[in-house]
Amino acid sequence: MPITLSPSNSDRQVFKVAAVQAEPAWLDLQGGVDKVIRIVREAAAEGAKIIGFPELFVPGYPWTLWANNFLVTSQVVNEYQANALPLHSPEMDRIREAVKAADATIVLGFAERDGASLYIAQVTILPDGRIANHRRKMKATHYEKTIFADGNAQSLYNVVQTPYGRLGSLNCWEHMQPWLKTHFYSQYPQIFVGGWPPAFAPGTGGSPYILSGEACSRMTQNVSMEGGCFGLCCCHVVSEAGAEKMKLTGFPWFTFPGGGFSAIYGPDGGALTEPVDPGVETIVYADISLSKIGEVKLVADTMGNYSRFDLLHTEVHGQNWAPVTYSLSAEAKNNEVTPNEINNRESSQTFTYNRAVSEESKV
Repeated sequence: MPITLSPSNSDRQVFKVAAVQAEPAWLDLQGGVDKVIRIVREAAAEGAKIIGFPELFVPGYPWTLWANNFLVTSQVVNEYQANALPLHSPEMDRIREAVKAADATIVLGFAERDGASLYIAQVTILPDGRIANHRRKMKATHYEKTIFADGNAQSLYNVVQTPYGRLGSLNCWEHMQPWLKTHFYSQYPQIFVGGWPPAFAPGTGGSPYILSGEACSRMTQNVSMEGGCFGLCCCHVVSEAGAEKMKLTGFPWFTFPGGGFSAIYGPDGGALTEPVDPGVETIVYADISLSKIGEVKLVADTMGNYSRFDLLHTEVHGQNWAPVTYSLSAEAKNNEVTPNEINNRESSQTFTYNRAVSEESKV
């Protein structure tokens, strides 16, 4: 199907994007929501139209799972679950209202509590306060599996239309899952937020390079080059006090304060921001124009002139299997209703941005 992007990859409008590097309010839902709102207001006051947050920013990334045995970890994870953020909640409503007031778009990483289970989630909130995309990390990584469940089929759709272009989202090592990335690129992202946990200097305490901040940043850079899109690399900072609260003190892979590596990359992979102090909370900004994408994709468009889908292509099933299904037609019809779910697929296939009109404004 021919695609017309609006704004196009030749659009010369210049606008500001922001990648957050900040310490979460560890194990504190209300404090985390307050901090998200403060950051949104600060970045918007600097002129940012798109603001990216780290993975699991509310209530913080639990490196605790990697650094301790279960007896120690259990002391933290019970409190962690109690301070996770439900998608439909007063706390999320507060964030949505703040985004609307700031007239910005954000991608927020958070620990989502759904019933009794936790998910590594992201939401994209538009300038009118709508949640246009809600997704969950497709596969929890290593020790994350001890408390986090996997994402569903809806989570394959991770690109939405905004006033400033098509905005995508990835969590952590989703950056290196080839088939997920192919599906991601097929949705024509122009900008994306790569949400990351805190990570540290290569080789610290014998840690694997792939877990370092340098490696994580390069993964976001690589997606920017492969997809021909702007990449916002967003991550945590961990203070000594934060390390103590999350029971990380003494773990050999970490140095405190530290963990930060936020950056913004162009569609050619070039860094648009200067390196930042890994132990300092900051927001990095870049003024971008989508016309840079056109320059890059004229040379190599992985979804067009630089592809051979007649030889290699990805088939997506995209089906969720419910724990209970109904065979009788009347009951089956009831089963089609999925209350409280964001329609990611519909959002992904919309190529124009229309601001929502509230019922009050119609009067």
